[in-house]
Amino acid sequence: MQAFVDARYEYHWAPLLGCLVGQLNHLGAAQPSHLIGAVTGISYQPPQDAELPALLEDGLRALGVEPQITRQSFPNRLQRYRARRRIRNELRADRPVTAYGVGVSAFGPAWGLIVGCDDERDDKRGAWRRDGPMTEQVSPWLAESEFNASPALILIAARRLGEPQPDRITTVAEHALTRSTDRVQQHLFEQIQLLDSDIEIEPQRFAHDAQTLAANWGEAAACWRTFPHHNYTALSQQIAVTLSRYATLFPYPMGGQPNNPGVRSAAVHILHEAATALDTAH
Repeated sequence: MQAFVDARYEYHWAPLLGCLVGQLNHLGAAQPSHLIGAVTGISYQPPQDAELPALLEDGLRALGVEPQITRQSFPNRLQRYRARRRIRNELRADRPVTAYGVGVSAFGPAWGLIVGCDDERDDKRGAWRRDGPMTEQVSPWLAESEFNASPALILIAARRLGEPQPDRITTVAEHALTRSTDRVQQHLFEQIQLLDSDIEIEPQRFAHDAQTLAANWGEAAACWRTFPHHNYTALSQQIAVTLSRYATLFPYPMGGQPNNPGVRSAAVHILHEAATALDTAH
C-alpha cells in the first residue's frame, strides 16, 4: 500500500498542539492554536509530551471534530496490528493521524503527524511518512520496525463532526482550566522543590520546558482575551506575564544558568507568584 495525505504539522512548543492544528486544518475544521489549546487543556498541561490533557475529547467535539483515541502501554502484537490497520484506513480516507513517538524532538520521542505510508520502503518492510518536530533535521520516514518497537501507542484519529459550538467552547474551556489547576500547581511546586535542592540541572532540557510552560500560558491568555471571562481573562494574563519572566531566565537552546544560586532563587520567587495566582481559579 502507498497512501499520502497533504497535511502539515504546525510548529509549536507543545508538539501535540502543533499536530492537532495541522490535523484540524486538513479536515476543514481549522481553528487557531490558542483556541485548540484552551478547550482541550493542552495550554494548562505541564511539558510532558506523553500525557493526554483532561478534556481532549470534549474540547475537539466543541470545535466540530469527532476524535477516536487509542492509548495503550506496551501493546501486544494484535493491538499493534489493529493500530496499523486503523492508520492505513484513515490515510485511505485522506485523514492524517496524530501519534506519540513518531515525532522526534531534541530530547527523544515526541508527538508527530502520520501523513503517509509506503509498504515498499525499508526493504519492503514498510515505513510511515511523518511530519512533526525536527522533521527537517531527521528523515521524514519512520521504519515500521521502529514504530513497532515503541513502548507506548497513542493514536488520535479524527473526522469532521459539524460546525463549532460557541456556547460549548466557552464551557469546555472553563472546565479545562478548573480541572487542570491542581496539576499545574503540583508541577510548579515540583519545579520549586527542584530549584531549592542541590540537584544538578541539565540546562537545555530545563530551558525547553520553561519555554513550553510560558508558551502554553501565552496561548491560554490569548484565548481568554478572545472569550472574555470575569476571572480567567485577568488570571491567564497574569500567569502568562509571570511565566514569561521565568522563561527569560532560561533561554533556549543555550539554557541560561539553572545551577547558579541567584538564578535559582529568582526562578523560585517567580514560580511562587504563579502558583499563588492559580488559587483564584478554583
